[in-house]
Amino acid sequence: MSTKGYAFDNASDQAGAHHDALADLLDGPTRAALGQWGDLTGRRCLEVAAGAGSVALWLAERAAEVVATDIAPQHVPPHPRLVVHRQDIVTDQPPGTFDLVHARLLLGHLPRREEALRRMVAALAPGGVLLIGEFALPPGDFVSSAPDDATADLLTRYLAAHTAALVGSGLDLAWAQRAPAAFAAAGLVEVDSRTTTGRWRGGGPGCRLLRAGIPQLRGSLLAHGLTDADLTATIGAFADPRVVVEGFHFVQISGRVPRLPRPA
Repeated sequence: MSTKGYAFDNASDQAGAHHDALADLLDGPTRAALGQWGDLTGRRCLEVAAGAGSVALWLAERAAEVVATDIAPQHVPPHPRLVVHRQDIVTDQPPGTFDLVHARLLLGHLPRREEALRRMVAALAPGGVLLIGEFALPPGDFVSSAPDDATADLLTRYLAAHTAALVGSGLDLAWAQRAPAAFAAAGLVEVDSRTTTGRWRGGGPGCRLLRAGIPQLRGSLLAHGLTDADLTATIGAFADPRVVVEGFHFVQISGRVPRLPRPA
């Protein structure tokens, strides 16, 4: 994935905590969505922006071959049916054709997301499936519960700065809603979406994910009005089980390349 427009870095000191929180938070709904496409035995799968490889490893336990790509793939562990490539989906066409292509929390961050989408669609065999997962902001108040008004106000201000920082790096807040139309425009059929929602408690995976992002976003967060004292307090608040926030909605969009017509 192109680093231009992407706010988080696989080489950062927080990468391990970031990846662990993502896996704990999202691997369940991701596996459920992947499983709806049936038995993966004998299939070739592509995992784009593989991160620490939790989804790629899950696929490798089930499919004939899995290719995992990332611009910094050093965290992806080895597996006999897993091939890892250092690759940027914005500029590089994936190697070969695949029955399933998956990417999570990627396209919404990329200013050139339509180019990346076209490359992923082009990598699909006839009848192949593309599945992506994206965050969308929850409606209404972010903070459901906090130990005091000052903490609630801090976390509300933090979300505003967090969102502004990511938008400044290229995040499209409306991408999860626009993606189904983009899938159809790219020629995919049977386009569908599913949304996972829920509250995040301090110390849980969602709040751990937000905590891991704070040092990586520090410069932008300060530029959007927070102080180092605010960031220290926010890190503490996201570890406090008395804190409950409305979790980001996890929207998964899928579509299929039309199958070849059967011989007459």
